[in-house]
Amino acid sequence: MTINRRDFIKRAAAGAAVVAGSGFLVGCNNTEAVAPAAAPEVWDQETDVVVVGGGNGGLSAAAAVAEEGKKVILCEISAFLGGGSAYSGGTIHSWGLDTWEKYKEHTEGLHDPVLAKKYVETFRQVYLPWLQKNGIPLTKHPGGKGFNNDYGLGSGEPGYLRHKAYFDALANFVTGKGGTIMTQTRVLRLVIDEVGIPCGVQAIKKGESKAIFIKAGAVILATGGFQSNKGLMAKYIGPNGDVARNMGTPYNTGSGMLMAQGVGAMTQGNFSTFSGTFSGIVPGPAVEDDPEVYEEKRAGDPQSLPGIGGGRPAVPMWVNFLFPDETTGVLVNLQGKRFADETSPIEAKYARLPQELLKQKRAMAFMIGDKAIHDKVAGSEAILKMYKDQGGKVVEAATLEELAAKCQEIHGMHKEAFLKTINEYNKAIDNGTTDSLEVPRLLNHNKIAQGPFYAVPVTANIYHTFGGLAINENAQVLDVQRTPIPNLYACPPCAGIFREVYTGGIASAGTFGYIAGKHIVGK
Repeated sequence: MTINRRDFIKRAAAGAAVVAGSGFLVGCNNTEAVAPAAAPEVWDQETDVVVVGGGNGGLSAAAAVAEEGKKVILCEISAFLGGGSAYSGGTIHSWGLDTWEKYKEHTEGLHDPVLAKKYVETFRQVYLPWLQKNGIPLTKHPGGKGFNNDYGLGSGEPGYLRHKAYFDALANFVTGKGGTIMTQTRVLRLVIDEVGIPCGVQAIKKGESKAIFIKAGAVILATGGFQSNKGLMAKYIGPNGDVARNMGTPYNTGSGMLMAQGVGAMTQGNFSTFSGTFSGIVPGPAVEDDPEVYEEKRAGDPQSLPGIGGGRPAVPMWVNFLFPDETTGVLVNLQGKRFADETSPIEAKYARLPQELLKQKRAMAFMIGDKAIHDKVAGSEAILKMYKDQGGKVVEAATLEELAAKCQEIHGMHKEAFLKTINEYNKAIDNGTTDSLEVPRLLNHNKIAQGPFYAVPVTANIYHTFGGLAINENAQVLDVQRTPIPNLYACPPCAGIFREVYTGGIASAGTFGYIAGKHIVGK
């Protein structure tokens, strides 16, 4: 390797003493590389592989290692396994794309060509069959657009119990093969030997003040993205990054990426884009912003996980960020203008609309609808009620003029510009000239014309950041010369492979976790 090991030792000596007596969550908003610790004279535990993180990437990695009879220890900071995937939409998918040719066309060639090809082919041909062979419960979706052609977690259990069934099965597979899972255990930093090569991790258990050293022949980083780290969000996503809603866990702090950078790792992927949804804007922090509140909610009824999404209410699908051809409403920013074609198969491709929304003033926009749109989209009334119950300022009015005035008074929207936008939009629909609007409208020409009218304030939820560690097709972490760092591996989203277009977080994490585990035991 070409990394300067001497620098590592100096940094490790300077930083290792910080750990003793540290709080369990110290450094969660850190934006700088985390210096490694020097190897101790006596290790507390030893294993063949240590996995950092207990989401689908980490559990798949641990299972792949344990299956081959190797010793593995998985460290998970939460009391619960599954990460944000445990209360996600519950689909393991590559957007229904089953060949590299289809994948490349859909993603417009934007994704890393080597890693994306490895991902989709391994996911289809190896990883999914491996899960099924080992009895990890999956249910084939009935078919249709996008992820509807792929698989759901579990065996059809109600609510989030299907997620639980999947992750319980993976965890039981790991422990059944002799692996060890340590929850409420935070990995603080990598440990390096006398020449700067990673040889384990330093961790701390919740409620304890003394760190432990775990020696390992290899380390797999499966710590997720950085969407809960406001500093990294502002640094990479942009000026509004720190106000985006976190749809992951409080522990998506970029910790794995920062630890690896401390031993010379390079980064890749698109740091300024992400995958996310629309969220309502309400006062107060989201559940995912507070580790203690999050742990309390995760400990609730496993079927419904009540309150887990508190602070980021859902909004009606009047603008469908998944399937733009189903969009009925329009998006308007605080300047009173539309800023994207909400129905374009390119401009509104999953997840470009949330990305564009976050760039708007105050990272917000308004989903505009009228009575016809409200009544057409299932669940509108119930979703709006939940939004308002959390303190959200949804605007309703009998006329467009009243709606504009209220939006200006309550939210500071430019009233006259808004009325001009909507009137020109309606007129273009009447004249069949929507393609000539300043921001064209390709499909679903639904006029905003029938009161009552609605303006629903929305911002972006983020559950998968695209930038991360540079890895190769074996999931080995690369240094700045793109040379593999010995003994160090990572999987998405801790590693970066996507750009702009989203094609499956649970699947990509699990696929590269599996690849990492099998590469280690096959060496």
